Amino acid sequence: MDVMQQAEEVLEAAADDNSRPSYSGPLAPDRVAWVVMLAAFALFCTVTLSIAFGVYHYLFQSAVAMSATLQVATGTIGIVPGADPTVVAVRENRELTNSITGISTDALSQATILIHETPVEEVSASLLAAVTLQGDTQVTFNGASRPRFEWSQNPQYVLLSALKGELDVLVTGVGDRPFLMDIYSDGLNSDKGVYVQIRNNGRYRLSVTEDEVRISNFSGKALAFFRDHADQSSVVRAGQELVARIGARSLSTRDMSSNVLKNGSFSLLDDSRATLALADWQCSVEQAQAPPGDYSLVRFDGRIGFRLSRFNNAQSNGAVRCTQTFEGDGLSVSEFESLRVMSTFRTNYQSLSVCGRAASECPLMLQISYYDENSPRLRHWFRGFYSADDVSPDVRKRCDSCIEDHVAINQGVWYTFDSDNIFNLIADERRPQRIKSVAFYASGHQFDTVVSEMILLLGESAGG
Repeated sequence: MDVMQQAEEVLEAAADDNSRPSYSGPLAPDRVAWVVMLAAFALFCTVTLSIAFGVYHYLFQSAVAMSATLQVATGTIGIVPGADPTVVAVRENRELTNSITGISTDALSQATILIHETPVEEVSASLLAAVTLQGDTQVTFNGASRPRFEWSQNPQYVLLSALKGELDVLVTGVGDRPFLMDIYSDGLNSDKGVYVQIRNNGRYRLSVTEDEVRISNFSGKALAFFRDHADQSSVVRAGQELVARIGARSLSTRDMSSNVLKNGSFSLLDDSRATLALADWQCSVEQAQAPPGDYSLVRFDGRIGFRLSRFNNAQSNGAVRCTQTFEGDGLSVSEFESLRVMSTFRTNYQSLSVCGRAASECPLMLQISYYDENSPRLRHWFRGFYSADDVSPDVRKRCDSCIEDHVAINQGVWYTFDSDNIFNLIADERRPQRIKSVAFYASGHQFDTVVSEMILLLGESAGG
């Protein structure tokens, strides 16, 4: 009887349990299941899309830094690396990273940023662009990058900002891949400055003051506009100069001073034009005794140039000279107000100190041969450059026929020279009327020099 009673009590308790609800939460079990399933599906979609977007970005949008080297051509350079405002004095070359770096020169210094697509240690590393800071110039290097993979259509990209002073720009390595160099006269956060865009191989000069931005285009094509008026842009073509006046917010383009030398921008030559340069520049070798020197149009340190060299333990004077001669009585310059020479070169080696005992044997000399209006005799303007200094106090740094001291530059780096207006340096009675020839040459015992640019500019005004 007790067993039966206990069994009945168990059944009654079970019946009571089945009559009570099994779940008392805020959502029904079926709704909870749907929420979990939808959340899992959303998470799956999010992860899948994120992976797909990440793979796409990595394959087609990601970039890697290009090789950027700061070369000190002369003097001391100030740099401000990263966010640290402390200025670091630099006298030797150094690698630049894609962190923001402020670079500045004083009146007696010059520096060049060399940009290669691949590390310079690689044999195939050709020069993509060279940006030279002339004296009293400051600029911020914001980085240089290229797509990680060849199939990406994004451009090789160089960004510079906060420019004040004078900048020489050479772009020589643009091929099938798109290229873009952005230069902002102000900081990246300002909308009042001038924006300059370069996409093509060419040779450019930018001069920036508080009042204006001036862009001189020797070869190539550039685009400029005010950042707060991006719809009003102006194209600067080869042989043109653009002046942007900050206060007036105006852009004006005019023909600039003309380069009268043929095929003088050696770095921009292709294979088909290289033979033309050899024809336009007549080169010769001179020496008192063996061994002779040599000249050739070569690709050196990523760019094309004339290499003038003499080795083999030479102990006597010799020279290697390249000359471009104007036909007839010469090129008339009497109606012009400005005459200037620009040249880019690199002295790799010289065995003599400075420019020899008579200061006439420099690893590079520039020469203009001309006639004035008072004498039928051919006159000459010289400017010399050297890398091997001499500590002796009586060393000569000016030749007998020179009107200025020779220029000391660092060995093994590129240097861009600008003579300013030569008419202002020569006495009025000897002012050039007709230029017969322009030459660059290396002389001494042993030497090795590469010249990548020779430009002779005639302008109608002293500022031209």
